Amino acid sequence: MEAQISIAHQDLDAFGHSEPPVRAPMTLTDRMHALLVARADALMGCAEGSPEETELAALADAIDAYEAVRWPSGKNSRQ
Repeated sequence: MEAQISIAHQDLDAFGHSEPPVRAPMTLTDRMHALLVARADALMGCAEGSPEETELAALADAIDAYEAVRWPSGKNSRQ
């Protein structure tokens, strides 16, 4: 899974360095979102104070930020 996240990150990074800036297609960003959610799910129940807890907190922030932009009306508005 970490390899998939790395590949998706590289894909998004490539979009960010294009001139002029290109918006990443939703299929790519949704794929990254799905991988982040899967990783967060795998970390649920990790030990308090562990590096995994720190990673989970960072993932939760990233997931929340993406969802706020992707589905501004809330998750129930997904189509």
